[in-house]
Amino acid sequence: MAAIILVRLAFAAVVAMLTVGAVTAWTSTNLVKRLAGAIIAETAALVSATLLGAGQAAMAGVAVILATTLIGAALIVRLQESYGVAEAPEIDRADIDAEPDV
Repeated sequence: MAAIILVRLAFAAVVAMLTVGAVTAWTSTNLVKRLAGAIIAETAALVSATLLGAGQAAMAGVAVILATTLIGAALIVRLQESYGVAEAPEIDRADIDAEPDV
C-alpha cells in the first residue's frame, strides 16, 4: 500500500515538474530560461518513463537531454555574440531593423 502511494506521489511531482518546465519554455522571453524550461520538462518526462519501467530505453532520453542542452547552449552563445542580448523580443526587433525597406 505504501509503495502505491509513493509511486503516485512521484508521478504527481513529475507532472508538476513537467508542467513548470513546459510553461517556462513556452512563455519566457529570455532564451536561457527557455532552454532551462525545456531541460526541466525533458528531465521530468525521462523520470516518468523510468517510473513506468523504461529501463534501457531511458538511456536514449539521457542522450536527447544532453543534445538539447549542448545545441541550445551553443545557439544562445551565438545569438549573444551576434546581438548582444538573450531576449527574444530584442533579437526580433534587431532583425526587423536590419531588414532593408522596400
